[in-house]
Amino acid sequence: MKQILLIAILTLLALSLPAQATSQHEDKSLVLVADTYYWAGPEGNLGIEIKGKFQSEQKLADTLNLLKEVGSFKERKYPFNERVWHLRDILVSEDFNATGSVAKWQVCGPKPLMLAYLESLKRQYEDKSLFYDFGYRLINFKPSTD
Repeated sequence: MKQILLIAILTLLALSLPAQATSQHEDKSLVLVADTYYWAGPEGNLGIEIKGKFQSEQKLADTLNLLKEVGSFKERKYPFNERVWHLRDILVSEDFNATGSVAKWQVCGPKPLMLAYLESLKRQYEDKSLFYDFGYRLINFKPSTD
């Protein structure tokens, strides 16, 4: 009897672990974005949709503050000096259409900057300091005009 109970518990645990894993997939369809958000430089552009369930309302507000620094990278225009980028520079859209401290937002910009931003969010999910649930998907953004 104890063996059956132990097997049942281990099976349920094994089935629930993938559900808790950070989700990621790439959307192959093109999504138009304003030219100002699309990075046409040699580093390439990257678009990401992020879904987060925050530990608190305050952490949501801090994370999605338009003045929040997201990293350092070169400017969009010549002479391409290094500068600090803020969420406002990369934020395409936000969606708070959920109950509680939940948000979904899309960002677009230079690939190295976007990857660093995503890694920072992943670390904060892994140590449970910011999110209690987190997922993302890559978006294939295309500039609205050529």
